[in-house]
Amino acid sequence: MLSPPSDNHHALSLLEAAPFLLRKNHTFIWQDDTLCKSLLRISRGAAPETVGAWTQRLSPESNRERNRALSSLTWDGAQYSVTYQILMDDERKIWVHERGERLAGNGKMPTEISGVVINVDNSQTALSRAAYLAYHDELTGLWNLSRLKEGLDHIISHVQRYRSHALCLRLRVSNLTDINQSYGYEVSDKLLKAIAKRLEDMVRSPDVVGRISGVSFALGLFETKEEEAESVAERLREALSDTPYPSAHGPLFAEIDIASTTLGERAQSSFDALSQTHTALQSSKQPQSKHVAFTSDMAIVHRPLRRDNTTADDILMALNDRRISLAFQPIVDAKTRDLHHYECLLRLRSDEGEVVSAGNFIMAAERLGLVHMLDRRALELAGEALRQYPDIRVALNVSAGTVKDLATADSYIAALKALGPAAKRVTLELTETVALEDPAMASRFSVETRTLGCEFAIDDFGSGYTTFRNLMAIEADTIKIDGAFIEGIAFTPHKETFVRMMVDLAQTFSVKTVAEMVDSRADANLLKRLGVDYLQGYMFGIPSAAPDWRRAS
Repeated sequence: MLSPPSDNHHALSLLEAAPFLLRKNHTFIWQDDTLCKSLLRISRGAAPETVGAWTQRLSPESNRERNRALSSLTWDGAQYSVTYQILMDDERKIWVHERGERLAGNGKMPTEISGVVINVDNSQTALSRAAYLAYHDELTGLWNLSRLKEGLDHIISHVQRYRSHALCLRLRVSNLTDINQSYGYEVSDKLLKAIAKRLEDMVRSPDVVGRISGVSFALGLFETKEEEAESVAERLREALSDTPYPSAHGPLFAEIDIASTTLGERAQSSFDALSQTHTALQSSKQPQSKHVAFTSDMAIVHRPLRRDNTTADDILMALNDRRISLAFQPIVDAKTRDLHHYECLLRLRSDEGEVVSAGNFIMAAERLGLVHMLDRRALELAGEALRQYPDIRVALNVSAGTVKDLATADSYIAALKALGPAAKRVTLELTETVALEDPAMASRFSVETRTLGCEFAIDDFGSGYTTFRNLMAIEADTIKIDGAFIEGIAFTPHKETFVRMMVDLAQTFSVKTVAEMVDSRADANLLKRLGVDYLQGYMFGIPSAAPDWRRAS
């Protein structure tokens, strides 16, 4: 029996923790009923006295999570730990953490469990919020500047690979200062949120939209030619400026200035795109609410950073100085949320000591024909981790520069072979573009590496124009669904339909699926229901140079 309430009652109350004893007849004995009632906001009646009464407050998914944890108690002294949501008496759901220990049992069936339930709603909410804000603007909910840059760079890469067309448009609310002065910042914030909502309703995946500053938004539009910029700007102006926004002060009108540039043609990076559209707005001599396209004769203004002029010497120096490193991002099992493996992402330490994503550096290496050297360095660093930590599995990106050249491909395969049995814990990721540009070489590379025990994955699946059957010709073990189709899927029906089709096809070919850019619990839960096998995103962990290897399984 648990002891009666003691002096620790106040501390447990502050923690919103309720200790209990669970008996074989499925009854709860609470150390202090008032603690449980306080946790669940029960004002009348007793605390739940049976497992049935407790689980009535759980969703089916939460109940399964709890039962799965309890099923692991197969010996006396075994402990469990599970986090789930529970319904309080005020109809609000909170996150709780339940942990305990099996005190007695009959074989694999526990007959007595001692545990505690703790309110962890604030910390869980904070974690979810942090993951959300890593990608999103706090005021509007659109992508933030950092995430939008990634989206624009993705479009540029797509344009360059497929020789297609795309536009970047920058929108500036030019009368926001006047609204601030006349009605206050609260009104202008509401106006920005309303503008963002209209933009979000207009944009469809894989196009991207984000807020890039206090008064500016930007869009990246796939398959949109330069000559269409004027008509696109006109549609945006009609949607955003011609219809007023209701407010307590009467209808408000937003005055929108619009500039554009071509992605992959004039703008070779997201930095170029945002600089050029900023310059176009600054250079415009036209009246407000008119569209202006960036042209090469406009002087670049207001450029806080140096244009990327990375040379071969820069790349070789970074390699020689050991300034290339890896960050490891966890990929988890969609059903159990247990760690499955890590994706290895390149990081570059600048001359000033700052560690940054190596995205632009990799693009320069591709342009200069040196990207295979970065691939080899990534493999070397991953090999060191595999040898030091025998329980982890990793995924490595391999570029076209490595696969399509016979000499670099053979050199990479030789380095894999030198890993010995550790090669069986490596998954190699190729983009579907690489797989299709030279399917014979990709197939050869796949066969050679698979004989060493490696698995083979297709990255950014769905971003190109191909058929599933073509990709399966190289016998991929896994496809990674492009993040553009995953972000916000729980609230985007057409994304859900598209992903459901991809998962069904993958299952037909016995191919596993990984969803990238999973940054909300709602998205994760939906993807699990759709049958996606693995999840990757800030919700489960940011890329880290020092992950907790003890979580590896």
